[in-house]
Amino acid sequence: MVASKRQILKDEPTEFKLLAIASSLSISQMVWNINQACTFSLTHNIELEDILGFPSFTDRQTYAGRVITLIGNKVTGRVLHSKLSNIDYIMEISGDTDEQFIADTLKRLKSIKGIQVITHVQPSLLKLKEPYCAE
Repeated sequence: MVASKRQILKDEPTEFKLLAIASSLSISQMVWNINQACTFSLTHNIELEDILGFPSFTDRQTYAGRVITLIGNKVTGRVLHSKLSNIDYIMEISGDTDEQFIADTLKRLKSIKGIQVITHVQPSLLKLKEPYCAE
């Protein structure tokens, strides 16, 4: 029996997760704090930044099969995703996105002073079908 469209979309795994972060920290402070708290190695991603026009930092080395990217959602009066206009940063985790890793990352991010809110965002809300920074 053929599954309905709704069931197919619901059962389809997402190859990446998005976390929305509201914070009073600057992008450089945010990157430093995330690298310390989560033991990531976020480095400036000039290629993605040139494409998006928003500050971008990526870690492709810390975890095999997993790419972590931090993207600024606001810059000089512009917003990358207007549906998230109250959000300062978007963290994208692509590749091996198991729930335990996401939970551990959330716990570590919540320990950073200067972060007010962290929440999951469905990629479909932002009309994203593919990650910004794939493996």
